[in-house]
Amino acid sequence: MPGKQGLIFIISAPSGAGKTTLADSIIARDERFVHPVSYTTRAPRNGEKTGHDYRFVSPEQFMKLWGGGHFFERARVHGAWYATSKKDIRRCLDRGKYVLLTIDVQGAGAVARACPREAVRVFLLPPNRTAWLARLKKRGEKDFIRRTAHAEAEFKRLPCYDYCLVNDKLEKAADDFFAIVRAEELRRMKSEAGRMFLCRRKKKN
Repeated sequence: MPGKQGLIFIISAPSGAGKTTLADSIIARDERFVHPVSYTTRAPRNGEKTGHDYRFVSPEQFMKLWGGGHFFERARVHGAWYATSKKDIRRCLDRGKYVLLTIDVQGAGAVARACPREAVRVFLLPPNRTAWLARLKKRGEKDFIRRTAHAEAEFKRLPCYDYCLVNDKLEKAADDFFAIVRAEELRRMKSEAGRMFLCRRKKKN
C-alpha cells in the first residue's frame, strides 16, 4: 500500500444494479476494505438491520447530527436523507484502510470535492436495460416509475466518474473492481516515487 494514508472507493449505481452485493463481495475478499455504515431517515426494508445495513434515524436526529458537523456529505434520495460519518471515514483513512462507500451521485460528488486526493469514483452499470428493469420489478419497488426516472438522471452523471463497471456476473465485476484498485495504487506509487527521487537528489546536491 502506498504510504500510510488510505483511499476512498465510491460505488454509485441505479437501484437494482447490484452495488450492495458487489460491496459485500469486495469486503469479504480483501481485508484492507472497510464499509462505514451510512445514516438514513428512510424506514428499514425487509431483512435490513440497523447498524449493519444503515443507521436508521429520525429526520430530527439526522438534522441534529448534520448541524453538528457529524457528516461528510448528505443527499436526499426518494424523499429520504442519506449521509456518511466524517469521523468514520477519517479514522479509516488514518489507519491506511481502503474505505468503500456505496452512495448516490450527489454524495459521491460531495466526497470527491472534500477528498480529491483520496476519492476514486466507480459507476456500476447493469448488463443491459432489460435486465435492469427486470431486477427492479423482482425487488417489488412500489415507486417503480420514480426510481427509473431517477436512474435516468444518474446515468447522465456517468462522465463525472473515474471508471465504470458492468455487473453482469458478480465475480467478473469484482475482478474488474480490483483491477481498478491496482491501477490506483500504481498511479499513486508513481507520484510517491517521483517525490522521493527529487527529494534524495536535492539532498545529494
